[in-house]
Amino acid sequence: MIVFGKQPVSYVLAHHKEKIQEIYVAKDLPKDQFARLKQTHKPIKILDFKKAQALAHGRNHQGVLLQIMYEPSKDIRPMLELDTLVILCGLSDVGNIGAIVRSAYALGAAGVVLCDVNLQKNALEGIMRSSAGALLGMPFCVIPRALDCINELKMADFRLFGADMAGESIHSFMQANISPSSVPQSLSQTSLNSQKQGIITPLKSPYKKWALFMGSEGEGLSAKVSKKLDTILSIPMAHTFDSLNVAHACVILLHRLLSLKG
Repeated sequence: MIVFGKQPVSYVLAHHKEKIQEIYVAKDLPKDQFARLKQTHKPIKILDFKKAQALAHGRNHQGVLLQIMYEPSKDIRPMLELDTLVILCGLSDVGNIGAIVRSAYALGAAGVVLCDVNLQKNALEGIMRSSAGALLGMPFCVIPRALDCINELKMADFRLFGADMAGESIHSFMQANISPSSVPQSLSQTSLNSQKQGIITPLKSPYKKWALFMGSEGEGLSAKVSKKLDTILSIPMAHTFDSLNVAHACVILLHRLLSLKG
């Protein structure tokens, strides 16, 4: 895989040097930047402009490209040992997939699974770039069918959430899950007092393991998938606006669900 762009390249150099196979340089670099590349002890090749542009598929490579070793897992079983997953069903836009991987990694989700999609040859490079390199740190799995994923998750005692405009308001769901009746009185009172002061103290989620399912950009979750999930959640819209970008919606729901972990 070829990695380029300031953020992805910087992340790989800082955190995943072991994955680098070769470094390609396509312009004169400041001495300190070139010295940093040499410190990786990886082969460095000087490329002409046309070759660099070809490797970057015509995009702005900013002068440094990395050839790295990376192959996503195709085995769901290791993911079942994790406690919080994002399941992407039918998403095809590498910008959205990468943005979700980046946000999930930053917020603390344990893994991302992509299903019901055939990745194009260079799709992983696009996901890597739009994730700013987070793809290398996030457990990431690609499997053919969402329904198979659901069966595996249910057998592993995951609570399954889905996103759809017809679902329960995430606000109502959050209120129900910080209800005083669900926790000891002392902890409930602390939470309620904090809320009066404008501070939300999240309470421990009753769901030890859960997965959030997000549907495709155009169609959302299919009926076959939705009916197998435990809870469908929605984000209330203002001003009669009825849509959010899937990556933005995922971040909102993920942040709320992860806050229940305390």
